[in-house]
Amino acid sequence: MTYLLGFFFVIIFYSNSYCQDDNLFAISELKITDSVPYISKSFYNKQQTTFFEDDDYIVSQTCSGEWGGSIWFKNKNTGIVYSCEATCPIAINKIDGKYIVTNSLAHLGGFSELVEIEDPKSMELFVLPKPIKKRGKTIYRYFGDTKSKSRKGVTEIWKAYNALALTSFQYKDKLYHILTDKDHKTYVSKIENGEMINLQLISDIRIWDYNPKTYKMPNGNLLIYFKTNDCDGFIEIEDNKIIIFKKE
Repeated sequence: MTYLLGFFFVIIFYSNSYCQDDNLFAISELKITDSVPYISKSFYNKQQTTFFEDDDYIVSQTCSGEWGGSIWFKNKNTGIVYSCEATCPIAINKIDGKYIVTNSLAHLGGFSELVEIEDPKSMELFVLPKPIKKRGKTIYRYFGDTKSKSRKGVTEIWKAYNALALTSFQYKDKLYHILTDKDHKTYVSKIENGEMINLQLISDIRIWDYNPKTYKMPNGNLLIYFKTNDCDGFIEIEDNKIIIFKKE
């Protein structure tokens, strides 16, 4: 395997895979040395500005932490924008023509949920309220005025407190999640009968981030940055290989 950042710096392997041979995902850790450059999120933010896009929609999101967020589907043909409340969108996966949105909020003990949008046209057609004039400036009266508060056209699949999803991804047409659970350990997980099941241990520490975002690389790999009190780094997902790059 050629690692994503192999062209930029040398990485030292320091631990074996957590998983056993009969597990679905091959999970390993690599250590980033302090003496080599570290590529920040801003490097990828400049290259990947669209949250999600398919043949029909360009999707964007907003997040204001514990004050809420929204997700916006702009129809490419009509220009009409449909939206719903979502706190806060970190990933979208389209499965069987339906959009599965993963929301995650690292506030207090953490909050995560999965919602399904079968048809964005069934969602709210959002209209901004009229702003007000205050001290010569045009402003909105309330912090959430520019956000959707509707759940029209949205079906909740799963929701949990004291858990934090870092991303959701597809492998062999099934949806999996990187999730820090209430035991402060991090897992690959999946939904079974409406319940989140932890499949494999990724790390025995809580991998946590206040602004998790999944970056899709040109080679199709996924990259997820994290920063905790214990360490920071990123996770790379390539097919069934999950590699944790840690800078301690």
